[in-house]
Amino acid sequence: MKRLWSNRSGNGLPLTVAMVLAVLMVSCAIYEYMRLTIIASGVRDAVQSAIVEVATENYDEVYPGLREGYSGGYRYSGGWQQRVSTGDVWRRLDGILGLTPQGGQHEKAAGGQMEYALSGLSIQIRNAPLAPASIGEANKFQAETEIHLEVPLSFGWSALPSMKATLQVKAGYTPKF
Repeated sequence: MKRLWSNRSGNGLPLTVAMVLAVLMVSCAIYEYMRLTIIASGVRDAVQSAIVEVATENYDEVYPGLREGYSGGYRYSGGWQQRVSTGDVWRRLDGILGLTPQGGQHEKAAGGQMEYALSGLSIQIRNAPLAPASIGEANKFQAETEIHLEVPLSFGWSALPSMKATLQVKAGYTPKF
């Protein structure tokens, strides 16, 4: 039996090549997953930075109510009216991420090819109530956003569909004192 196995020179080469190719394919899939995770994390962080700027921009509208013990963005002009702004988040994202508007979406290109695209930005400002009955149960001033991210895969030679994800980010204004 030992002689049969020892007299087969060259038979391990196809198995070695197959194993190397399998390891390469698994490595490519892992690197692609890491690339997608890094892009999604970077976009989420940029959106969070932009929405935090919106929340802090509204602080001057929120501050007058804080003096009386609330944290809502209201102005008195013949009656109390909400006074909050969603800001220009697209302009901020274009500056932070280096995006260019293309039709209904904003794209990031690298090497002449689309790296990722953002679309469907929606912002909702939740204003704190004016003079809540219970301060502990009242909603705080908060900005919520939702954006759609599409990243074409570089692994799979265009046979696989793009990664599409919806990112949700929340930011709020909490008074320090």
